[in-house]
Amino acid sequence: MKVKILIVFVIVYILAAFAWLTFSLLNYANTDYNLKNDVLMAGLNACTLQVMQNAKNGKLGNDTTHEYYLKQLKIEVDTAQLKSFVQAKFNNNYLALITRINQKERTIQLAINPSKLEDLELERFQQRNIWIYQSILLLVLVAGGIYGVFYTIDNIYQLNKRQNNFLLSVTHEFKTPIASIRLMLQTSKNSKVNEEKKAELIENSIQNTFRLEELAENMLVSMQIENDKYQYALSEIDLSEMVNQIIENQCIKGDITGDIHSGIHVQGDNFILRMVINNLIENAFKYSADKPIEVNLY
Repeated sequence: MKVKILIVFVIVYILAAFAWLTFSLLNYANTDYNLKNDVLMAGLNACTLQVMQNAKNGKLGNDTTHEYYLKQLKIEVDTAQLKSFVQAKFNNNYLALITRINQKERTIQLAINPSKLEDLELERFQQRNIWIYQSILLLVLVAGGIYGVFYTIDNIYQLNKRQNNFLLSVTHEFKTPIASIRLMLQTSKNSKVNEEKKAELIENSIQNTFRLEELAENMLVSMQIENDKYQYALSEIDLSEMVNQIIENQCIKGDITGDIHSGIHVQGDNFILRMVINNLIENAFKYSADKPIEVNLY
């Protein structure tokens, strides 16, 4: 139980860490976008200053027909040279937009190239999608790994539980015939017991040793079956005779009767079939509350 609680705690911690990582990556995408946008805005101010400086030095030509104003300052420029300068100097990040005020006056506005803003937005969208898809893939892998670990641990836990139950059952099954053998041998040592009774006690002890041998074989076969290593030996079996023998061997445990029709044959593994019938009768004794056991075969 403590292991399962620990596993649940680890799963919750991993999922929380994963959610925080995803949030951080998406937040980084927005931060990166805002930073690049701020760089473009800062570059726009630098572009404006350089245009003013070059216009002042007469490097952008002169248009005698119109008057141009940039930031409410009159400058001497040729619009063709201005646009060429802005595009070449600043890698086409900015545009020079000319707006007519009247027949003679024009205003110049430097602006960020819309295609650059679109590229920046597209880059943020693609980066965000990549991180989302990677996060989903990572989540699936982590979930699969967690499920695999939990499934393995649960299988180990169930296997240990079955092994413990099996050992308890086997221990109980072995203790019963051993106790019977000890009691009968101790009784046979008593000088007051006549020879006929001693012979009966010895015979019962021998039957119990057969039972111990059968229990050992059952345990071995059960392990082989569980590990898929048991080789089934199919043959024709006289089921009527087998059930009669089992009833005769089991009668020392309590009141058991049978109505067994003769001549019933089946195809199967002799040892496995005998083990199954023995287990059924033993369970009947175990859960019958000391009532008589009746076995019928038709």
